[in-house]
Formats: sequence, C-alpha cells, structure tokens
Amino acid sequence: MAKKKSFQIGNALSDGLEETMTAAHSYSGELRVDVIPIKRIETDPANPRSLMIDMNDVKSGVLKSDPNYERKIAEIESLQSIATSIREQGIINPVVVYKQGERYRLIAGERRTLASLLAGKTDIQAKILDEKPTALKVSILQWIENIERSDLTLWERLRNLEKISLAYAEKRSMLPEDITVTELSNLIGCSKPHAMNYKALLEADNVLKQFIADNEIRSIEKAAFLAGIASEDLQAQAITACIQGASLKKLKLMVEQSKSIKSIKHRLPTRSQGRQASSVSLGATKNIKVAKMILDSVLTNNSLSHIAGHFKGIDLNNYKTMSDTFKQLIKKLEELHA
Repeated sequence: MAKKKSFQIGNALSDGLEETMTAAHSYSGELRVDVIPIKRIETDPANPRSLMIDMNDVKSGVLKSDPNYERKIAEIESLQSIATSIREQGIINPVVVYKQGERYRLIAGERRTLASLLAGKTDIQAKILDEKPTALKVSILQWIENIERSDLTLWERLRNLEKISLAYAEKRSMLPEDITVTELSNLIGCSKPHAMNYKALLEADNVLKQFIADNEIRSIEKAAFLAGIASEDLQAQAITACIQGASLKKLKLMVEQSKSIKSIKHRLPTRSQGRQASSVSLGATKNIKVAKMILDSVLTNNSLSHIAGHFKGIDLNNYKTMSDTFKQLIKKLEELHA
C-alpha cells in the first residue's frame, strides 16, 4: 500500500506567513486599503522631496512664465513612463496616506499620485491610516518607500535620514548626534558599515552637504570619506577631485600623501552653471541658544509685528518644536513676499 503523503510548509514560506500575520496584527484596526479620489489627497510639506512640480502643475500645465518652467517640464517628462504603466496596468503598489479631516495626507507615493493624474486617473488605490502616525513612524515609512526608488538621490536619502534622526532623538529625549551606529542600523534596516557612512553624512558640515544637495557628489562611500577629513584645505582638494571623477581609492591615496607634504591653499570649485539654485539653505545649528537668538531677532522686527503673535507661548527649549517654528516662520514670510 502506497505511503500516504503529508503536506508540509517549507521554512521560508512558514517564516513569510508568520511575518505577514504579525504585520496584520500590528496594523489591525489601524490600516485599511481603499480607493480614494486623488483630488482629496494633499502632499506632506515635511516630506523630504526633490520634485518641484505639484498636482496643479500636472492638472493645469506649467506656465512658460514660471521661473522653474524647464525643470518642471523635465520632471513631468520623467513621470511619463510611470503614467503609461498606470494607464495600462493600474497601480501595483498602493500609495500610503493618513486621514486628516476630510482629506488624506500623503506619506509615501507622491510620484505615483502625480503619474496617475498624468494618466488621466481620478482615483487611486491607497493604504490608509485612520490616525496621524508619529513623526518617527512617518519618517521611517517614507524611508522604506523612497529607498526602493532607482532615481533617489543621495541628498534625498540624507534629508529623509535627518527626519528619522530628529524624530528618534525627540522620542528618546536625546540629541540626534548621540544616536549610535547600531541604533541607526536597526532604525533603517541596513548593515553597520552602511550605517557608519550615513552617520558620517549626518555629521558632515554644510559645505559638503551643499555639494551633495547640488547632486555633484552622489556616492555615499565617497561622501562619507570626505566628511571625515578634518583639514578644511585638504577636504576642499578632495571635493574637487571627487567632482572631477576621482575614485574612492584615489581620494584615500590623496589624503595619505598629504600627511608627508605641505598643503597648498585650495579654493572650493565654483558651482555648475548648468542649473541655477532654486532654494536657499539656512543651515543648521546644534546650539539651541543660537536658534532662539535668530528667532527673537526676526520676531522683534517692527515690520513683522503683525505675525509675531502666531509664535507666542511656544516651548523653545525643544529641538523639534524649534525646528517646526522656523518652518512656520519661513512659510509666513514667503506668504508675505509671494
């Protein structure tokens, strides 16, 4: 008599099912999937993004008088292949949103949303959180979503990582710079060597960060190495070599050789003239007293007395609150000078 066959689930499948059930339990009563009108979606102003276009640019078209006309047109063109895929196959991976009144705030999926509009769609499939998640959870969800993009720039990754670090530090009542490599590795799910590179970038000076923002330095390994060069003059030389195409090995050799020869004063390279800067970086400070001094100087300006009332009663001893206050202040000033 033939032996009766038994059915068994392989280890990999078993682990996968266990993870799926755990995830389902974690989001029980919190996450649902539905189809929602695109017109009720709004982008998250705090989401690290490099796109200059918005929904209105896609729906109504970009005016030739727009100072960013060429860049916006290029961005719309870059979404055409996604729009074609959505037109033919629909959305494969739903966007992620949370309910905010009668509208939905986008956590992840801005390109898919804009491409859906471009494809002529009025609705989109979305994973919906019924309540606003914590700042840490939002930033990690955005990291997970964005890190899979093939066109994600190093600057976008760095800005996203800064958000995660600030949210994590606030939750733990610590300074962002005190986050360890191990904690960073666990937070974003990467190896410790990779986390070491990211931590080096988080602690890099604004000069190096500006070259990353301008997309002139794109390699995380090279950027992390440059961040670790203590001498400003030597770092300037290495940045120039990096922009000119030097390999990581060559950069390391340059630094090694500099130990035995006298450094020559070297100016940082001028910015590429191909694309003009479209935003101003106001820098960053770890000294909250400096931030308070700047904020107080602006709000005591007689010409701004009518907006000073918006910022009364704010706890300015909290890094997160102080950062949010500066964002609100800049928004108010931009409205005044629109």
